[in-house]
Amino acid sequence: MIKDFVSEIKRGAVARTNRFAILFTPPVAVDAKGNPTNPDYSSLRKILLFADSVQLPGVNFSTIQNRAYGEFREVPYEKLFDNINMSFYVDQDLKVKKLFDQWINGIQNPRTRTFNYYNNYTTNMVIEVQDLNDKTRYEVVLHECYPKTMSSIQLDASNKDVMKLQVSMQYKYWTASTISVLNDDQKIPGGLLGKFTKDFSGFQETLNKTLGERAGNFITGSALTYGVTKIPGLLKF
Repeated sequence: MIKDFVSEIKRGAVARTNRFAILFTPPVAVDAKGNPTNPDYSSLRKILLFADSVQLPGVNFSTIQNRAYGEFREVPYEKLFDNINMSFYVDQDLKVKKLFDQWINGIQNPRTRTFNYYNNYTTNMVIEVQDLNDKTRYEVVLHECYPKTMSSIQLDASNKDVMKLQVSMQYKYWTASTISVLNDDQKIPGGLLGKFTKDFSGFQETLNKTLGERAGNFITGSALTYGVTKIPGLLKF
């Protein structure tokens, strides 16, 4: 057993906390004109590369004591989601800081003090957990996100550390799924793969009718890449 455990560890069988990626599209409130050519949009990829740390979200149930007979039982009645904390390195142009400044100001106008519409300042955020080969293995989607807290940044003439920005994100709920990555870096959600493979004979028959000779054999894997990633909308059971 010990040898098997060591062998799995050497093969990279454990997940690493430093292999992750963050993806999101800024909400409408970040750019009032909705112009995708805005510099804040074009530099978003660069900004996300400056992500230093993030949390995978947890969950907690509110419970109440219930007793029909005998001892009390703790019965859940509400699901609670804690905020997640994110940390970003700040680039020399302060684009990271400017993005979240605009997002905060998009929630409440700093001059009129009026709040924006909820749908205008929320967006979905994706957190990907990757392996040592930069392949995504697990994916969490935070639904209806917005920054609840943006921390202050201490400036110090005697400190030469890199500037960091701490942000706490509020969201409505999260969903998670395992991801399978093919050789061409196309990602297949675990649930989607399970849907197509629940009936092997039905899948093969439908695929052959759709693609003809190009279908190959699903059992041997020759049809998997083409069928699942190229034409999922055509495969119906």
